[in-house]
Amino acid sequence: MTDKKDKMDVNRRNFLKISGAAGAVLGAAGLGVAGYRSGKDPQSYLGWQSAEGADQYFDRKSVEVDEPTYQIVGETSRPDIGKGWSGRRRKFAMQWKKETGFEGLDPDLQQYYTDHPEAFELDRSFIDEIRPTRAADNKIYGHQFRIAEAWSNAMGAIKPPRITEPPEIADFPRIAGSRNRNSGGTLPEPAKMKHPAKTSKLIKKIALELGSSFAGICKVNPDWIYKDLGQNRGFTSTDVPKHWEYAVVIGIPMSWDPMYANPNYGTSGDAYGRVSIVAERLAAFIKNLGYAARPHSPMGGYDLMVPPFAIDAGLGEQGRHGVVILPEVGCNVRPAVITTNLPVIPDKPIDFGVQDFCKTCKICAEVCPSGAIPFGDKVEVRGYRKYQLNQAKCSNFWQSNLGNNGCRLCIAVCPYTRKSNWMHKTARDLSIADPTGLMDKALLTMQKWMYSGPESKEYFMPSMGGSNASYRPPPWWLKAEDFIEP
Repeated sequence: MTDKKDKMDVNRRNFLKISGAAGAVLGAAGLGVAGYRSGKDPQSYLGWQSAEGADQYFDRKSVEVDEPTYQIVGETSRPDIGKGWSGRRRKFAMQWKKETGFEGLDPDLQQYYTDHPEAFELDRSFIDEIRPTRAADNKIYGHQFRIAEAWSNAMGAIKPPRITEPPEIADFPRIAGSRNRNSGGTLPEPAKMKHPAKTSKLIKKIALELGSSFAGICKVNPDWIYKDLGQNRGFTSTDVPKHWEYAVVIGIPMSWDPMYANPNYGTSGDAYGRVSIVAERLAAFIKNLGYAARPHSPMGGYDLMVPPFAIDAGLGEQGRHGVVILPEVGCNVRPAVITTNLPVIPDKPIDFGVQDFCKTCKICAEVCPSGAIPFGDKVEVRGYRKYQLNQAKCSNFWQSNLGNNGCRLCIAVCPYTRKSNWMHKTARDLSIADPTGLMDKALLTMQKWMYSGPESKEYFMPSMGGSNASYRPPPWWLKAEDFIEP
């Protein structure tokens, strides 16, 4: 890794000026108070939509009334969906023929149209005039709205389907004119994209519109693809599919307050579910453009290792605990990958100081109840140098505490894992600009002073010598004892 001194044009004197000015403004005590208040601000929650009810801000209590504002003026009845415009028009489209006319409709429809002649004329006009005209104009002007239609169709992809066909079939859109289970509509030929750079910008924007908090692109490195591809998800060969040229990497944070209350109250399920839906939708969008796409997500299944793809796509760096750390939210992120042959331009990886920080930090290793995170140096793993997590020890602890399955303490205690507020950004930027490592040491000392937690043994369940401890108290809505009798 490039040394910070070589990489950044910031000398010791300039840094001391920066840190001195910052220290004058942000004293340790003041920083703690300001950080607490900033962290409680709902706008600092970075995730799928805003959290903590910040969107629903209006004070409804002040305008409550005893009765609804609609009026009852006669005898009420239940709605008849078959007589509504959608149900009625569906039956009309199947029965209407110009040669048989009104008499070709079933008696129920005839009676309705007799009572509502204006509805008959509107439905007839829709079938005989509007639909054919729209089809003709769509052949001329429809290309202008292809992205809008792809985005709309993608929103219908919410449940990962079970993949049973080989990638050469399952990953590609069906032949134009047929239905695709992943697209929600018929598919035209591949769109003629103007330039890969524009396509990259578009695909990342669509990922954010579909619900992701982060998006990056990289080339597919075969080293990250599992060897046992023939075991599931439709593979008939262990070879990496040739159309897996690029990978779009997305990610969503876990809910913040439960995440800090790990290991008992946190869950990966919230972000797992959300990012899986986004992955399905983004794959459907790409297929609607006529290109191959396969989502690799927590709920749908993986054919690859996700963290190195996130690193290659420039989203973050891998920390001592093995989790990818992002500049915005630290390691509080759950990612997914979409492999595709859509022509795009890969992003570059980033280096914002994580490797240097993790050398001396070791908080995650100190807190880890299972001892799965190493205190020592990196080791060689499949030809790559990295910190090696003891996965067996890690998974054993998942069953050694109560509450939700798993742990996630290493994510909660990581100094980079902070809500996206001014304090977090200031500390991060000063750390990046520091060529001496002094700021990292100061931040680490502050972290241990302000955010101390239980001893590692306390995280175990009582029968194993612990006390069901959590790193932070759970949010009010997860305290079951306040709502449920024992």
